[in-house]
Amino acid sequence: MLVQEDVLNPQPHCVMGYHMLKSFELFKDIAQIIKHHHIKYEDSLSAPEGEIPFQSFIIHLADRVDVLISPDENIFAQKESVTKKIEEKVGTVFRKDVFEAFLKASKSHLFWVDINNLTISQLFKKMEFTLDCELTFDHVLEFALALSKIVDFRSRFTACHSYTVAQLATAIGKIFELNDTECKKLKIAGYLHDIGKIGIDPRLLEKPGKLTDEEFQEIKLHPYYTGQILDDLHSSEWFKDIVFWSEHHHEKNDGSGYPHSLRDKDLDMGVKILAFADIITALMENRPYREGLSVDVAFQIIREELAPSISSEMFEKIEKHAPQIDTLVSECKSYSSEEYKKGTIQQ
Repeated sequence: MLVQEDVLNPQPHCVMGYHMLKSFELFKDIAQIIKHHHIKYEDSLSAPEGEIPFQSFIIHLADRVDVLISPDENIFAQKESVTKKIEEKVGTVFRKDVFEAFLKASKSHLFWVDINNLTISQLFKKMEFTLDCELTFDHVLEFALALSKIVDFRSRFTACHSYTVAQLATAIGKIFELNDTECKKLKIAGYLHDIGKIGIDPRLLEKPGKLTDEEFQEIKLHPYYTGQILDDLHSSEWFKDIVFWSEHHHEKNDGSGYPHSLRDKDLDMGVKILAFADIITALMENRPYREGLSVDVAFQIIREELAPSISSEMFEKIEKHAPQIDTLVSECKSYSSEEYKKGTIQQ
């Protein structure tokens, strides 16, 4: 056995990655590579012509090399054993020409030093490539949606979350007669607002009971992580609102929110709309410890307990559209559930 149990049944995460990326037009080819990045060479021989990109075989070998390397041992002491284990699978698991390219690249000591020490940022600086494409609004929207799936699909309880928040924030923006550009920004912010959860242990999202104080403190870090991940977008004036709304959707008007304890004077309408969209979605979704609430029960909780710390005046206007919001949330659940199933069912 080569190592690691995911090799025995790699298909689920390959298919999941494929479905996450294929909706972004510019990543369609990459999605196909990801879909087959664990295929064995001997299995590829019976695949339809053109189905398996050559890059999939390269990613497969690189992935196995990484798995075989122990972080607790000297990297140079492992060169021979790692190479031998890969070689034993040439012709069955790995393509011969890909293995030969690996042998050529790995002759240098620097190859193994880099594997052990090179950061992603350093790797990108060493790569010589130019990506020249014009991003339309639709491209940005597709990309934001793809990123949201990477985060939300880590748990079946959050699989619908960011998609619903995005659609709901857009709808609420229209209730307050925001212009088309502001509503588009709200949709993107909805997709990206929880991207910081990539740094949170997914087991906390699946926990069936109440979180401990320590666990809740960890969950509360996610908007901070969102801000850190999106920080580079500040260089674009168009994205500044999106970053601000995404990072601060858990702030409260009395300074009791997180991560920055801002007060009402620092919170604009976009933050508050995203906050309401997030709360409505969360209450109406299933959770490990309860079923999703009806729109009437959810709105009663928001009106009595949550709206005063955001804006009771705004919520009064939102509440008048409860039937439309209920329909929208149901439609979003149906769409996202189907997308999640596509990503988890082997194909």
